[in-house]
Amino acid sequence: MTKSWSDLEDVKQADYSDFNNLLVIDGNNVSYRYIQRANFDSYEEDFKRTVASLAKSYKARRTIVCFDFGKSYYRKNLLEDYKGTRKQAETQEEIDHAEKFFAVLNRLPDELDEEVLKFRGIEADDTIAYITQNVSHRYDHTWIVSSDKDIIQLVDDNISIFNIFSRKEITKQYLQDELQLTPSEFMLSRIIEGDKGDNIIGIEGIGPKRAQALAREYKTLDKLLAALPIKSKSQYITNLNAGKERLIRNETLINLKQYHQTAINAGKEGDDPMEILSEL
Repeated sequence: MTKSWSDLEDVKQADYSDFNNLLVIDGNNVSYRYIQRANFDSYEEDFKRTVASLAKSYKARRTIVCFDFGKSYYRKNLLEDYKGTRKQAETQEEIDHAEKFFAVLNRLPDELDEEVLKFRGIEADDTIAYITQNVSHRYDHTWIVSSDKDIIQLVDDNISIFNIFSRKEITKQYLQDELQLTPSEFMLSRIIEGDKGDNIIGIEGIGPKRAQALAREYKTLDKLLAALPIKSKSQYITNLNAGKERLIRNETLINLKQYHQTAINAGKEGDDPMEILSEL
């Protein structure tokens, strides 16, 4: 059921001790909703109200805000040009705009009252994956706030997503109704099509619809790889047949459930992130 939600509503102090929901927020992702707004250089208070309002809407007894701290060391080691296609500021005006926005983003973790997790060389995706695999079982339901498509693979019976940009709630039932996919099949579709935003190149000629159709048919990467080469005259299937190594590589970049701990260990610098995470 979709809840009405507004980050502009008056947020009152509430006691949610009788509730047992966990709210996990992708801090960088939510911050990007401000980058083209008038308050791009002063959105701290708006961000705080948003977090409080989300906690109120989802009756969260506990809220954890996760931030990126640079690019993933793990993925950079696997793919040198990881996220290398992202547009960079060019004009002085664009550079100044970006610097002011990121100055706020860099301050946010120290200004929030909620629990904050931020580790150098580790992306919020991997921290969130750790939480869903190791902490969520202690709560009735976990709500993740993010528009990142790769996070969708983490959806489960007691784990759902609120996309703050589209205002959609993504649950297992939503995936089944809208795409006829399970969360793991959705992940397979992402492995096949790739992620242009992160410069993870998929199989040429295969976009979301074809990738999702293949995921419905083959269910897992192992079954798809075992089926290759697939007989077909279609060029995109020819490309798929020749793309075994790319599929295997993409899985190591995209599969958060299997590789989140590897990614976390690769980011060790200063404090041991696993030591901190194990105490959640």
